[in-house]
Amino acid sequence: MKKIFTTSLLFLFFSLFAVSIIAQTFEIKTSENDKGYLIVQMRETSGTGTPSTTIPINDISFEIRWLTTVSTDVQVLCSTNDYNLAEALGAKQTSGSYDFRLFQATNTPFYPPNNWVTGQWETIGEFKITTGSGSADFEISPHQFGGYDLNWNQGDPPVDYLPTINGSATNYNYPTTVYEFVWKGGGTGPGALPTNWNQTNNWEDECGGTTPTGYWPYQTTENVYIPNTSSGSGYYPETWNSSSNYSYTCNNIIIGNGAHVTVPDLSAQSTGTYFNIAGNLKIIDGGKLYLPALGYATVGGSTEIDAANGIEVQADATGVGSFIDNGTITYGTSGSGKVQTYLTNTATAGSFHQHTVGPTVDVASAGGATLSAFDVAAGSTYAYDWDEAQPVADGWQNIYSNSYLVATGDGIALSTTDATDHTLEMTGAFITGNTSSPALTYSNNHYELISNPYPSSIDFDAFAAANTGTINNEYWIWNPGTGNYENRVGGAGSQQYVQVGQAFFVETNSAGSVQFTNALRAHSSDAFREVIPNMLTMKVHGGTMGYSDELIVRFTDDATNGYDVNLDGEKWNSMYDDATMIRSIAEDGSELAINALPLEGLQGDMVSVPVNFQCGYTAQYTFDFEGIDSFEAGNEVWLEDKKDNDKWVYLNNNPHYTFTATSYEPNDRFIIHFFGPTSINNKDEAKVDIYSWRQYAYIKNVTNEKIKKVSIYNMAGSLVSEREIPDGQKLSKIWVSDHMAYYVVQVITESGVYTNKILITK
Repeated sequence: MKKIFTTSLLFLFFSLFAVSIIAQTFEIKTSENDKGYLIVQMRETSGTGTPSTTIPINDISFEIRWLTTVSTDVQVLCSTNDYNLAEALGAKQTSGSYDFRLFQATNTPFYPPNNWVTGQWETIGEFKITTGSGSADFEISPHQFGGYDLNWNQGDPPVDYLPTINGSATNYNYPTTVYEFVWKGGGTGPGALPTNWNQTNNWEDECGGTTPTGYWPYQTTENVYIPNTSSGSGYYPETWNSSSNYSYTCNNIIIGNGAHVTVPDLSAQSTGTYFNIAGNLKIIDGGKLYLPALGYATVGGSTEIDAANGIEVQADATGVGSFIDNGTITYGTSGSGKVQTYLTNTATAGSFHQHTVGPTVDVASAGGATLSAFDVAAGSTYAYDWDEAQPVADGWQNIYSNSYLVATGDGIALSTTDATDHTLEMTGAFITGNTSSPALTYSNNHYELISNPYPSSIDFDAFAAANTGTINNEYWIWNPGTGNYENRVGGAGSQQYVQVGQAFFVETNSAGSVQFTNALRAHSSDAFREVIPNMLTMKVHGGTMGYSDELIVRFTDDATNGYDVNLDGEKWNSMYDDATMIRSIAEDGSELAINALPLEGLQGDMVSVPVNFQCGYTAQYTFDFEGIDSFEAGNEVWLEDKKDNDKWVYLNNNPHYTFTATSYEPNDRFIIHFFGPTSINNKDEAKVDIYSWRQYAYIKNVTNEKIKKVSIYNMAGSLVSEREIPDGQKLSKIWVSDHMAYYVVQVITESGVYTNKILITK
């Protein structure tokens, strides 16, 4: 409060004060801290008797003032380190052109909670601006402004000191965001997890007390501050309590200088599969947000990166992290992001075992990255661009100049000479918002190698739908691990999501550019496939080198028995001469990795799909079939092995087939047969079905009776062939002719006769 002195007391006071000035001097100021709080700081600048835990503080008195034209108010948020500050007058005051608040220490005398260092600022209070919005100057009032003291009193006996005002918070933005949750880490007690976000005793409120909810932050309305704990617990948020149903969730978050947050893989949790920041993210210089493999973060508001590599999207053999912003990203003087791409089993350049990649940040001033940014093995990295203007056989073009610009959205292929794994790292500005690929010329081979530019996956199906005027709904991604291209077309096939840093081939239907937009982005581990009705996936693995491949056969509306641009996927040969490959042969001779057939083919008739198999080594191989349960009940799927005595395998009960193959045998060894729904439970529906395919008649016995004889006649009534069927054989294949014509097949069982006219083709 106001201090009143007699003449003698004033003489004594100023005598003591003059002595104190010689002994010690202090400074005071307002400022803004990392959390955005308005703070008051003091420091001892000279003299002896620096405030310490052994020298009592008897009084602290100061005012914070601002122009009356600024309609707002200031409240004490907390007295940092327990300096016992409180508002002294109970209301905002006005003097001249300023409003002000008087703050004083309570519960005096008390001892400073820590020893001061001469010349070092000590924060004694944090304050919040409670009303209005905008920016204004907030400063310490001069001594006796409005009739009140600016005073620091300490010692025994007490001595008053008049601090010098040195600095103010100018253009301070308000109102203040209050960070109710402050990380302290190092939680102790039973089951303590000192780095665990989801542990109560790893958190405190902004004043060092209990958090508002008594728990950890888990709601989108809660603000979080991660300070540097190196002088305290030394622990940072890095782990997740797997027994909790709460995710990493908050509103605004600041990661302070020297602090970090590591987002673990949360994808197995029942609620929340990533770090959900509903508000703004701010990373102070020296702070870090680490997103390791399968660690995902989404920011709903703005992102401010004031630190070099402030956000790191990391990759390893298990996957890659992911970052999605939904506001704006700004960078401080040293601010940048880092994105990694993990290249598994990089092989020798001479064998062209390549990885298709693209720029993951903007490094070059023109956008994208120069070739030097892709140099994963100095002096031993080979790079290739795809030239659409060349015939397919000449599409790959070697590029070698370090200044060669790989534009945002463009793709290249990399290989090295050391046959080891590499991590490609790029540092720069994250690519966000609408961006275009380089011009696609549509001049010769019509294939273009483009890449996902974002630090998250993109939804290829949505991407293709948004760019139908330029590309078809199909991609090919080279997988050096399997030795084959992965194919997706019309929503079927390989993964729906294209990963961070991945380049992929598309087929153009006109000249132009494709557009990437934020709406295409998604967090994805690529660990799942869609469940698509009537789709069979056939995989092969085995052999000396462990190569693998897959083929998809599906039945859908609008498909034909020939090649359909946006439904069928062309089979691309491997870059490896000794690769293991399978492909389907369409009616028009097209070689397909994804074969879409008319849906009506499943409504009762037999549909036969030739499968070509090719391998580089004499060895044992295995077919695995997935998706049989996607067909309606009653549909049957059989595999015919023409080499192994026309062996038939009923895949509904046994979706695996192991066989031995050689590199020199004919490729057309296998046929997959689909039969429409039939019932063997209803005796009235039990029958013998007769089909044809190419030069063969097929007899399917869906009865409990023995077939006594099968006779085949030409249309003139002459017997062409006749044979018996072994007991218990449910499927029989009989060669008829290599001349195109109609024939009549007669099947005699123990109690009936079945006939059908069939067409034999070449």
